[in-house]
Amino acid sequence: MLQSVLSQQQNVKQRSASLRFVQGRKKLEEAFQHGKHAIDDLVNVAKALRSMPVVDLHIPTLCLVGSPNVGKSSLVRILSSGKPEVCSYPFTTRGILMGHIVSNQERFQVTDTPGLLTRHDDDRNNIERLTLAVLSYLPIAVLYVHDLSEDCGTSVADQYITYKHIKDRFGDRLWLDVISKCDLLGKKEPISFHDADEDVARYRRLGPEGALQVSVQTEIGVKQLKERVHELLTSQMARIKSSKAEHETHEVGTSVVY
Repeated sequence: MLQSVLSQQQNVKQRSASLRFVQGRKKLEEAFQHGKHAIDDLVNVAKALRSMPVVDLHIPTLCLVGSPNVGKSSLVRILSSGKPEVCSYPFTTRGILMGHIVSNQERFQVTDTPGLLTRHDDDRNNIERLTLAVLSYLPIAVLYVHDLSEDCGTSVADQYITYKHIKDRFGDRLWLDVISKCDLLGKKEPISFHDADEDVARYRRLGPEGALQVSVQTEIGVKQLKERVHELLTSQMARIKSSKAEHETHEVGTSVVY
């Protein structure tokens, strides 16, 4: 009799434990389902971090920026050790490519960035946002590339709008404007030649003030480009050293000895 009662009690405990186990597992599954998107996001972030190029923040970096297919990657090839894919269609560059420039026994970095379309920053895709991230967070000098021949497929008017937006936002950077594919100027029918804006009309004729005309195909302006890039990166090195010295001075000034 006693043994039967004990057996029943044991069975009740086992059923109760089994029920609690099922309920607990169900709650864990619900919690996992609720948070699995966050886990997926973390996995994607980890993959993105592993694929990101290594940037030395103490070495001057030249960042090539512009609309898609304006010739940024071709310029990277003649300036540095970076070997980007170069094709005649937009968005060949789908990530940040790093290379190195050795000039007068000094070593610098160069980065090729994805092209920017003419639209509001909130509407940009993840590829374009990589470019904005580089401009925002890395200590870089900007080489902005323009294609006034419109061989890139983007009208001069749209290139001007994008250029003005980026220049207004990041104009505190050391800056060099380059008109690429200058050997094609005047040889192609313009996409649109109705420049109601006087500034756009001037930009179409001359480009930004002080811009350097370059052709990778005919090597026009290539020597001058390399000289100007060296000057730009030397100035960027001075900025980096000055910023480092200010930071160290600030740390010393704020330290307290007890």
